[in-house]
Amino acid sequence: MVPPPPARAKPETRNVHCFFFGLIKESFSSITLPSIQKNILRINPLCDIYLHVYNLTQAPTNERNREYHSSQLNVSEAFLLTNNVVFEVMETFDRNRREILERTRKKYSHNWGECCGSHDNMIKQWNSIQGVWDLMHDSELQLMEDKQSGRFPNHDRKHKEANHYYEQVGLFRSDVFYTRPIDIFDSQAAVPNFAHHRGINDRLFYGSYDNAKIWASQRFAFVDIFENKYIKPLEHQDLDAWSKIRKLFGAKFKDGYHSESFLMNLLNHYGVRVDLRDHCVWRVRTGKRLLANDCDGMMGFSTFEEVRKYGLEEDADGTRPVLTLS
Repeated sequence: MVPPPPARAKPETRNVHCFFFGLIKESFSSITLPSIQKNILRINPLCDIYLHVYNLTQAPTNERNREYHSSQLNVSEAFLLTNNVVFEVMETFDRNRREILERTRKKYSHNWGECCGSHDNMIKQWNSIQGVWDLMHDSELQLMEDKQSGRFPNHDRKHKEANHYYEQVGLFRSDVFYTRPIDIFDSQAAVPNFAHHRGINDRLFYGSYDNAKIWASQRFAFVDIFENKYIKPLEHQDLDAWSKIRKLFGAKFKDGYHSESFLMNLLNHYGVRVDLRDHCVWRVRTGKRLLANDCDGMMGFSTFEEVRKYGLEEDADGTRPVLTLS
């Protein structure tokens, strides 16, 4: 494989953007936020921060994730991260994305089991990423107007000919634990090197503005291309046991909409070549559980003794997050 082009040098100006998207979970202020501050914002102090979250007061249950019981959420904790926040109610999501939900459910990935919990969560993630990109873009238009009117400092005017304000962009989930420092300037297109699931890890991305724009804002537009060009019949070994039985009786299965494989096809289609980086990100479940086997196989995260080293401090109430394998 031809290596990706070298990363850009860090600019002296504040033309850096950090997206966050998804949910504000019960452990946001005690687990996720400190890891964001330590391992993202401290390393990238010039980031302008934008956030899109769903305005939920109760955490959704998810049997596949072993989240059997709901918990109360305090979505206003989003302001602990930034004031540039969009809170979207589920009624708005259902109304705006009903058509795409119904269309893509017909081609959901059988690797996720029965439709449609995991599939719908994928579309919610797409919508949240698109939502925070749109929030940033609205702000960017104002910044560009300021630039064109000459209200910028002299050292920013070297960007006057650019068709966008931001140069380097990072995109991150708001419901995970970041274990290691992430410098968003070390690549023009980077993803974590774990959990690719026959595609490309979808939990974070950073790189140049143009590459980030494809990752963040082209998913819905790519649906037609994906269905016409990239959905292929599944191989027998890729099917779950029930689907293998059904195939014996004539059922046919195609790859369908699976987050990681869809993302791989999207980036490949537009010629975005990614760097794989050893950034371990643990998903956070209800009950302050961290999925410590998320990065199994990555150096430094393959034994329980290793994963215990990554900053799991006690909360104000004296409790400590739980490392779990499921």
